[in-house]
This record gives sequence, C-alpha cells and structure tokens, in this order.
Amino acid sequence: MARFKLSRDDSGKHTWKAEGTNPETGRPMTIRGGQPGTPVGRENPRSERTFDARHDATGMTPKKYINKLRWDNKAPLGRFLDIPDRLFRRK
Repeated sequence: MARFKLSRDDSGKHTWKAEGTNPETGRPMTIRGGQPGTPVGRENPRSERTFDARHDATGMTPKKYINKLRWDNKAPLGRFLDIPDRLFRRK
C-alpha cells in the first residue's frame, strides 16, 4: 500500500492534491484532481450514478481511486490515504 497525504490544492485549477511516493519507481509524486465549484457526494445525489459509471468503466487508477473516495465522503482533506500498489502498475 502506498501512503499519500491528501490536502487542498492552492493552484486554483484543482480542489485537492495527494502527495506520496510511487511504489513502482520509488519517486515522489503528486496527484491533483477535483473541479472547483462542483458539488460532490451527498450534495449532488442526482449525478452519483453517472460518476460511478465513469470511474468504474475503465481500469482503476490512483487518481480515480482518490476521486471515488472523495465523492463518497470517505477521504477528508488533511488525512492520509493508503492506495493499493496494483493501481500504479503500467499496463
């Protein structure tokens, strides 16, 4: 499991960033995501089905994994996340 710290992104283009070490290469990496101004999770239940369909349709990646946790309100900012190593493998 790769450990990443989730925090607010100050760039203005994204709402969150996760910083940690890529288990495949051993190099530090930053994953950014989230669209500013877009309500997520329980705030917008009507679009939950389409969100799940988009993120489960293709192979899961670290960014999709974090987005899914954020959407389901299971990954608050300021916490550490454990991301499975298999998500980092290149295909």
